[in-house]
Amino acid sequence: MGALLNLFLRNGLKSRRTWWMALLGLLPVGGAMLHWLVRDLIAREGPTLWGLFPQFSLLLFLNILLPLMTVFIGTAVVADEVEERTLPYLLTRPVPRGAVVLAKLTAGFITLGVILTLSLLATYSVLVVSEGVGAWGQHLDLLLKAEGVLLLGLAAYLALFTLLGGLLKRAVLFGLLFAFGWERFVAVLPGNVKLATIIHYLHRLFPFAEGGQGGDIRSLIFGAPAPPKEISEVTALLVLVGMTIVFAFLAGRLLSLKEYRLEQGD
Repeated sequence: MGALLNLFLRNGLKSRRTWWMALLGLLPVGGAMLHWLVRDLIAREGPTLWGLFPQFSLLLFLNILLPLMTVFIGTAVVADEVEERTLPYLLTRPVPRGAVVLAKLTAGFITLGVILTLSLLATYSVLVVSEGVGAWGQHLDLLLKAEGVLLLGLAAYLALFTLLGGLLKRAVLFGLLFAFGWERFVAVLPGNVKLATIIHYLHRLFPFAEGGQGGDIRSLIFGAPAPPKEISEVTALLVLVGMTIVFAFLAGRLLSLKEYRLEQGD
């Protein structure tokens, strides 16, 4: 398992897909720097640069970058090995078949986790530095909580899209439809149908999803209402962990249940 993880991490660093994800991670940082350059104009309008961080973290990171990155990385976990005809070679290693999928899934989690963490940290630093160096640590608890929720979402989305990538031929399309179609449409519907999404539970845990600095920011994102109070943070956390375990387990079983995919790739 350790050798496979090391192999996939090294291969991931050479992948153009990974470098594209890294470039995407620079977009919020670039946006923050542009806002910093016009900070005097923004200050005259009212909000401080730190007051913009909730919008940056919720809209750019949680609602856009997180699902977008995980769609392209997760759906490639199995599909790339099949298309490149390297899966038979991997299966000759003396490890369980599920370990191959889980090792590559873990490598993707580490890679995207580093990209998102560095991007969020850099964005936070650029926006908060306007209040002085000493202000950097004042909101650190919110930064750490936002980072924790992003990593939870990263694990859940990656596991789901890894499963889709092993089951469907056009997994990227279905992944995009789920992340930016289903989840956005269901969020504005009444009733409990939104419980069948991942983003609903992430919004319940995200520190800037309700009230706080900048007001009710979720009302600005696709018109989505705030999560119902009856769903506690503990419940949201347990559901996300449960989703991750179930999706990862099913993804790990793909190579045993879908043996015919190897014949199609050869």
